[in-house]
Amino acid sequence: MSYSLDRRSLLRVMPVATALPAGAFPGGARAQTVQDIDAREKAVIEVWQKTPLTIRRAMFVTEKASGYGEYDPRPDNVFKAGEPLIAYLEPVAYGWLQVGPDLYTFGFDVDFAIKLKSTDKVVGERKDFGHLVQQSHARNLEYTITLTLNVSGAPPTDYILVYTLRDVTGPRSATAELPFTIAS
Repeated sequence: MSYSLDRRSLLRVMPVATALPAGAFPGGARAQTVQDIDAREKAVIEVWQKTPLTIRRAMFVTEKASGYGEYDPRPDNVFKAGEPLIAYLEPVAYGWLQVGPDLYTFGFDVDFAIKLKSTDKVVGERKDFGHLVQQSHARNLEYTITLTLNVSGAPPTDYILVYTLRDVTGPRSATAELPFTIAS
């Protein structure tokens, strides 16, 4: 089945679309200009810069994410011996370092520690596990990190994987704790 609109049908539809009352959208938002969007993005960036570095989402996934929000959550946190741990992280409120008139650097140095869940004893760790830095002509507000860790030889038990993200633009850091089990 196909549909077509002639000019008269379109004219009948348009007044309905433009006749919405000012309060129809939260905060009175309506279709606006790119300049209006830029102004609101500037306000978001001002709040972002005052917010502590945080990890919005941290989870084990089945494979490397193809982009921001494009992940397949792992159904559980039980791994077979030798199976890699693939983690997906979404940091927010990181900094940007302006390195040119219209160019920014941002990213993280990554540390990890593995603790026994029963005692909190650290059984493995590495500082500077990763150095993830990007440059962009925009202050990107969407950033995703996929980290893969192989723990082959770890005895079957319950653990906690702790990733620490250290902002490369300043002294801010955030951690994510991901409990996991190596099955017997």
